[in-house]
Amino acid sequence: MSAHQEQTHESANADHASGALAPPETISAQIARQVLDMITERQLRPGDQIEGEIQLSRRLSVSRGSVREAYRILAALGVLEIGNGRKPRIHTANFTSLAQIFRHALQIAQATPLDVLEFRRGIEVHGAQLAARFATEQQLSQLRMHVRNMRAAAGDDEVRSASDSAIHTTLAEASGNPLNSLVLVALQTAIVQSLRADYTIQRSAHELSRVIDLHEAIVERVCARDPVGAGAAMSCHFDLAIESLDPDLRSRDLT
Repeated sequence: MSAHQEQTHESANADHASGALAPPETISAQIARQVLDMITERQLRPGDQIEGEIQLSRRLSVSRGSVREAYRILAALGVLEIGNGRKPRIHTANFTSLAQIFRHALQIAQATPLDVLEFRRGIEVHGAQLAARFATEQQLSQLRMHVRNMRAAAGDDEVRSASDSAIHTTLAEASGNPLNSLVLVALQTAIVQSLRADYTIQRSAHELSRVIDLHEAIVERVCARDPVGAGAAMSCHFDLAIESLDPDLRSRDLT
């Protein structure tokens, strides 16, 4: 596509924008889509290089600026790793762009904290069941350590929360499904970034003890290689989390 064709195409898009059901796709977006197709067709893997801006602009007959913008789009999505003076490389899939989507949904009240908990419940109940089947001995040892740390830090919110998070992260890794870890970290990041201090769940000493007991039950069932029990214990944990959530938070606008 020549520079003239680019301008003509963009102009045509602008002419039809008012009557379109969806916004017209920019040249950069089209290039980004072609790059994604190329990655699939060539079966490229993390660390593999793709064409530089000049080579791709010549091959597609588009401006170098359009290619640069396409690469920036893909970098923002976590698909490419770009840097000055070297060709773009395929990036390992990470939680960053997914967390941005979840965070945006929370900020514009398209989703609520309750929605997040319900979504996490489905993922983590099944994840606990998988962890009971596939966790390595090292991962089981880590889970026991995190539970001990969580109980020992009952009066220290920061340490207890870190141990809580570590248990969930280790369970996701132990499930053997990499998407569990990806989605879990994205959800946790979105919640932390979006909820203000006054949205923090306030729990009594009794409730905190129940939370620790439930985490201990989850780890106990996983270590016993009991998928049904591990899933049930995780489900109970989310029941408590949902019960503890301030009713106003379930639908409140976070912006």
